[in-house]
Amino acid sequence: MLRVHPQSRPAHRIGATALIAGGVAFAIGFVGPALFSSSNLGPLLGIFVTGPLGLLVGALVGILVSAGDSAGRALNVELRWLLGAWLATLLYTLGSSVVGIGLVAIGAQVAVIICAAVLFYLVPATLPEWVASNRPILLLGGLSALLTSVFPPVEQASGRATFAHFLDLRFDASTHVPSYTVDQTLLFLMFVVIVSAAALIVVVGEKSR
Repeated sequence: MLRVHPQSRPAHRIGATALIAGGVAFAIGFVGPALFSSSNLGPLLGIFVTGPLGLLVGALVGILVSAGDSAGRALNVELRWLLGAWLATLLYTLGSSVVGIGLVAIGAQVAVIICAAVLFYLVPATLPEWVASNRPILLLGGLSALLTSVFPPVEQASGRATFAHFLDLRFDASTHVPSYTVDQTLLFLMFVVIVSAAALIVVVGEKSR
């Protein structure tokens, strides 16, 4: 008889919740526009918006539910899923920046930060010591990436790089060639610096103890 290792059960629960929520959200976004819209681009809503968002929300809900049922064990599985969700939101933000960073990408990052704050401070569970002692630094890393996304680096028609709010109308490409485009290379490098800096601070802090 096949037995599931106890440590793998939280991962299976989180994964199942993410897949179910993602599947339902994808179906709504894919089928809904096809039924109620005349545009042949409607189903893309499920592929690029509701599907990924549903997958993320399902994973975050699964993380919190699993943490609430942890019964004193360390939240290693939940933390790995949370890290994966955060990195996925950064990649989603980077990918969506081709047409300008939108509210969906910003909202996804906010959702992960809120989930992390709840997991770190409100869920009565056992955090690994290195996480418990570095909670402010980890949250600051998430907030720094969010701030970078809200004010992304941009390229102007003149070629001069600067920063602009993600809702700046000069990003709008719906009716004309936009004056601003997100500098994806610089944005990627900024994400790498933020992730690396947070990891370095945690490692140095742990070694100094």
